[in-house]
Amino acid sequence: MSASRKSDQPLGEQELSVFRLIHERAPVAARDVAYEYARTQGLSRSTILTVIERLRQKGFISRKRLDGVYLYEPRVAQTEVLERLIRTFVESTLGGSVSPVMLYLANNRQISDAELAELQQIVSEIRTERRGSQ
Repeated sequence: MSASRKSDQPLGEQELSVFRLIHERAPVAARDVAYEYARTQGLSRSTILTVIERLRQKGFISRKRLDGVYLYEPRVAQTEVLERLIRTFVESTLGGSVSPVMLYLANNRQISDAELAELQQIVSEIRTERRGSQ
């Protein structure tokens, strides 16, 4: 589901929200996405259609015509999009340091047992990789 280099462009908050909805409901018609945002957030149809078109131009979603209606689906996995957002945040906002993220996690204490096990697995894999490269 990987897209062209265009999808390296950053996503705004509204774009990410629309991308997630399209990802959850794909393939989905633009009118259904617009209806959902009009119903839940009071956004106009034209606003959502503009966001959908930006996502398509950036390479995050694709469309196909079926019975006169465009259906949209993701071209990039949601996990890949989220990883990019986190990387951008860490590099630009935190200067490349993950220490503030670790501090946040330690202070927040709202990590589930499953998430904690996943973090421990990641740390274990990093340690193994480092030992192998020495």
